[in-house]
Amino acid sequence: MGAVFNISLPISWDSLTDKQLLMVYGLFARDLSAPEVKTLCLMKWNKLEVLNEHPQNTFLVKRGKQTFNLTSSQIQAATSTLDFLDSFPPEPIRLSRIGRHRALPADFEGVPFEKYLYLENLFQGVLHLSSNEQSSKRLNDQSTNLLINMAQVLYDSDNIKPSQAQLVSVFYWYASLKQYFARLFPHFFQPLNDQTTNQLATQSLFDQLRDSTNAQIRALTGGDITKETTIKQLDTWRALTELDAQAREAEEYRKQSLNTQP
Repeated sequence: MGAVFNISLPISWDSLTDKQLLMVYGLFARDLSAPEVKTLCLMKWNKLEVLNEHPQNTFLVKRGKQTFNLTSSQIQAATSTLDFLDSFPPEPIRLSRIGRHRALPADFEGVPFEKYLYLENLFQGVLHLSSNEQSSKRLNDQSTNLLINMAQVLYDSDNIKPSQAQLVSVFYWYASLKQYFARLFPHFFQPLNDQTTNQLATQSLFDQLRDSTNAQIRALTGGDITKETTIKQLDTWRALTELDAQAREAEEYRKQSLNTQP
């Protein structure tokens, strides 16, 4: 009779501990394939050690004093529980701290709008550099520096020294936050249409980010510059709620205008 043993694996992003998150992001930083990441997580989190590989994709595995054979199909079936790692977290997930530095709220509730705007500019810079087809080591270094700047804001410290795994965690945190906001504020976070895309193509990244930031602040202040400081200190959720409402009203007005045209 074959060996019988139990394995335990997380079933979702939010069930991962900080230690498990850090391991996952460390494996991502090594640019391993998804099956490799899941298999290594399976082995580490269940204290399994591969002793030898046999023909026909069979592996001699040890746990404690017990040894047994596992086939690749059995490993694949077990790691399917970790398929959630193939996608960004549906809700923002982050390491609760880096070193002694504690993170901002994962969902940014209560975070000043000014910090969100600054982080948004940094994140868009990372995406821009990552999508550049002629990316070089210098550009990779630039992306790293931007992520370090993001970490300094997200963990409220200018002295933070994140590892590569922690930088990956910063990217995943903010990317999942943006997807989360897109569901919560769908009128404000809409995909670009062809006309807008063509307009942006003629602008530098700096101009795009500057114009986007200014437009959001102007929409909230109504053009009254005396309100700008107050607006920047608004809770991010409150600011985005108002921007989403304005975007919805503008969309409804456009539809009414189209319906009333002869």
